[in-house]
Amino acid sequence: MMRFDPFREIEELTQRMDRAFGSSGGTQGARLAPPVDVHEDGQGLELTLDLPGVSPDSIQIEAENQTLSVQAERRYERTDGRTAHRVERAYGTLSRTFSVPAKYDLTKVEADFDHGTLTIRVPRSEAAQKRSINVRTAGQLTSSRTVDSDNADNVSNKEVAHAG
Repeated sequence: MMRFDPFREIEELTQRMDRAFGSSGGTQGARLAPPVDVHEDGQGLELTLDLPGVSPDSIQIEAENQTLSVQAERRYERTDGRTAHRVERAYGTLSRTFSVPAKYDLTKVEADFDHGTLTIRVPRSEAAQKRSINVRTAGQLTSSRTVDSDNADNVSNKEVAHAG
């Protein structure tokens, strides 16, 4: 499904360390990785990201070379004459990058943003869809096989016609 990203764990550890020692917590320059759920079905992939407090105008989604990138900005509004006694919520750039297998069509990505939740749908490519293939023996149709391009070993055989 999704490829392992070794830098993701390092990024999460860096964020935890920054929050623990206060080096970037609450600052505008923080780079954050929003939590994501990834689901797959016969139609394609669905990625759901939590982006609370983000304006829809700040969301950027890019798809290129089997890579899907999501970036958004959550800004901290400073007001003159107002003292912040505690700022624990994270502000800055929210960013995630996903390696998407070639069986998905990044030219047909759809995205919806509702109540701080971004849902991205990536459909299966036409070439990766299940299809029925007619098999002929000595020029005559004998059967039809359904082939799932995901798993070429997963072939079901059903008798369609037998001339003979």
